Amino acid sequence: TAAAGGSTAVRRAQTPVGGGMQSIVGEVRMIQLDERLLAAEALAGRCDRVVDVGTNHGFLPVHMLQSGLCGRAVLCDVSADALERARRTVAAEGLEGKTELIVTDGLQGIEIKQGDVVTVCGMGARTIAHILDENPGCPVVMQPNVEVRLLRRHLEGIGMHIARERIAFAAGRYYVLLRAEPGREAGMSDYEAHIGPALLRDRPPLFREYLQWRLGVTQRALDGMKIGRDAEKLRQAQSDVDDVKRALREVESR
Repeated sequence: TAAAGGSTAVRRAQTPVGGGMQSIVGEVRMIQLDERLLAAEALAGRCDRVVDVGTNHGFLPVHMLQSGLCGRAVLCDVSADALERARRTVAAEGLEGKTELIVTDGLQGIEIKQGDVVTVCGMGARTIAHILDENPGCPVVMQPNVEVRLLRRHLEGIGMHIARERIAFAAGRYYVLLRAEPGREAGMSDYEAHIGPALLRDRPPLFREYLQWRLGVTQRALDGMKIGRDAEKLRQAQSDVDDVKRALREVESR
């Protein structure tokens, strides 16, 4: 998970006393995730092993281990320095026996097994598409920073479908998170690829707020295009604004 999005905090252990909870027994270290990585964890769900690509500090897989969502974790990063940060996190939490740390580009050299979930967060869509140059054969949770539409089309092209999507708000901005699974489904329309097929279907929390934010982003892009002379870019910018307005109308009509 490229962007950090976590920290180490202390969680007080609690024991039941007379039908209630008494906090004393001790203190347990627990990685604390921001809303972005909590959303990624929720989409990953329970699995035998999580493979976190671009792990950086390793907060997401470590938290999944601590939460009992997985039994083992592979933390990989193309940067040896980043992996050293992850190694320190793993050591601080006493999880060396449940983790494997690998310096590699994407999933190269990693054997995906049944029961695995891959997580790739905090990167551009093109970088994620490069990592997923072919269908890995297991669920993948992604949080692209930009060009989400491009990533949706890429997933469709490698024989995966978008099972769920979520919105998170962290550090002053909105993020789209996706869970894709092996297997093709009906092709997406341009509108669905832009807004998100599962977002349109499920309308998760923060969807309306995200669309309102996106409307501002797309409208500013359109205003900027009006200054230039590129007719095709102007047409696309207008189409993007129209898509967001349509999605907002659909949300507000229910």
